Amino acid sequence: MRYFAIMLAVLVFYACSSGQNGTSEAKMPEKAKILYNKAEVKIRDLEERVNRLDKEIDAKMIVAVLIDAKKLNYDFNPDGMNSLAVEKCLALQKKAKEVQKVAIAKAEDYMMKCNVQVYKGEGVLLEKMEEYPVYLEKGDKLYYKIELQDVVPVRLYNADAGRTLKTYNTAFVNDSLLVANSGIYLLEINTKSPQYASIDIAYHTDNKDRIYNPKAVRAEAVSCAKGGFRAYPVKGVKLEQIYDSPKKFTLRGQFKAAFSGGGDIALVPVKVPAGATDILYSMRIATSESDKSSDGKFHDGLANTYKKVKFLGMPLYEKTKSGGSSLLSTLLDDNRPLREEDAYCNMYVFRSQSHAKQFQDGTKQASELNYDVDWSTIGTQSCNGRIPVNGAKTIYLAFQNERVRYTNYLWVEVEAVVPQTEYYRTKYSIE
Repeated sequence: MRYFAIMLAVLVFYACSSGQNGTSEAKMPEKAKILYNKAEVKIRDLEERVNRLDKEIDAKMIVAVLIDAKKLNYDFNPDGMNSLAVEKCLALQKKAKEVQKVAIAKAEDYMMKCNVQVYKGEGVLLEKMEEYPVYLEKGDKLYYKIELQDVVPVRLYNADAGRTLKTYNTAFVNDSLLVANSGIYLLEINTKSPQYASIDIAYHTDNKDRIYNPKAVRAEAVSCAKGGFRAYPVKGVKLEQIYDSPKKFTLRGQFKAAFSGGGDIALVPVKVPAGATDILYSMRIATSESDKSSDGKFHDGLANTYKKVKFLGMPLYEKTKSGGSSLLSTLLDDNRPLREEDAYCNMYVFRSQSHAKQFQDGTKQASELNYDVDWSTIGTQSCNGRIPVNGAKTIYLAFQNERVRYTNYLWVEVEAVVPQTEYYRTKYSIE
């Protein structure tokens, strides 16, 4: 009897122990554990960041907290879990919702108290005029503080209306503006020489959506009239078409020129417009008169390339030490003519009418005349080129076929380059 009592006590002990072990440990699948731990870390991190908001009001931090709070979510699958694990998951799910609610409420509350930072920089090197555009709505308040080394003009504009609102001529500005009309506003620091500056630009708004997602401002250069709002000059060019259509010539081979009529020389006089600095030419040569080409498109091609150059914001006209221009090289390179590898001729550039006439009449060879060696080409194929005017009123392009048997066909187009000042302004819009 005593033996049975002992055995019964042992069985009860093991049963109790087994029951306690089964309920004291939360059991869940490995994947569920990983998801639980990740959610726990996110909740704890968000709690810490919300607590920091009490010490520092920063728009970017508030927006980040708000974004992460709205994304916070914990869900779980109870399959394979014991009752204790389910309880833990439910508790974490409840905590996630509570932390989310508190975080969103605090972030939105602080959001209404903070300023949206437009630009902030300490010891920034300003080497030229700098502009700081910002989109503001009616009722917003703009704050700006600028510390400079030297006295320079500082202006505040309503860029949409084209109006100057405030002007300062000082090394220190600390001011604000209550916005009367929605639009794009612009703070301009017009420094002429390099100097260091500290700049702080921010605004306050009651529109939570704009704090959460400020509207970006896009800038682009557009053509305008001289004297327009904030117009600035840029050195550009005007391209003048010398001939309405390509000049076409037939250059006989020397044998045919001598015995069957026709000439082996052609002369193209180019009247230089007033103010022109260069002439651009396109010469295409072929052995077949019916050769297909894009002749007559040189002017349009140059004009289209020039528009692209302006659109890209490249310098429109930069004279180099050698008298050339990076712009003109770009224009010519982008309009290459088709090449005929079996056709070639000599091209001479004359600046003297009498020498050009003697060459045309055949009374003297080119070697006996004063032609411009720098811009003439012997044995040239189809090509584009540039010739500096150098004060000449007329430039003569002479072409000669030195081949004995073959006839060459030439198509020549010419443009004059006249420098001019163009005016642009910066147009601002909301992206």
